[in-house]
Amino acid sequence: MKMTKFVSLGLIIGVFVFVSGTAWSASLKIAYFDIQTVLDKSRWGQQAKQEFNLKKQKIQTEMEAKAKQFKSLREEYEKKSSILDENARAKKAKELLGKQQEGEKALMESNAELNKLSNELTAPIVDKILEISTNIGKKEKYDFVIEVGKGGIVYANDDYDLTKKIIDELNKVSPRK
Repeated sequence: MKMTKFVSLGLIIGVFVFVSGTAWSASLKIAYFDIQTVLDKSRWGQQAKQEFNLKKQKIQTEMEAKAKQFKSLREEYEKKSSILDENARAKKAKELLGKQQEGEKALMESNAELNKLSNELTAPIVDKILEISTNIGKKEKYDFVIEVGKGGIVYANDDYDLTKKIIDELNKVSPRK
């Protein structure tokens, strides 16, 4: 008997949640955008991409020149190694290894430089995109604006923000030591 009352109560609650959820979701206004498309198709994004590609091409040219120099040194070593004595061969091998390590270090530094440049060029654009999407969300009264590539919420109506409640609940718990 208790079990059937429990099941009936659960069914009633489920129907209520479904009906109220359907009504609630019908009133939601949600929008989305693709930040990568905005970066690719906007003038500012295209300008940043062009600047990045120019720097990347310059670095690639430098790296190709270093790789070509290393290759010629290695070929020269391979040709002459049979006629060199042990000390000279070891010295040349050590020089060759040093050049290889220099090249690897230069490649790592150039990749770091390109990553830094990419961030410097895109960060202000991304900030502006987020500002614009937030303003559109507020102006056009969207409840949520979602960026599809990252899946993050860019703008949400403050009525749905649980941050304060979560902070309040977390503050009731003492930190672990």
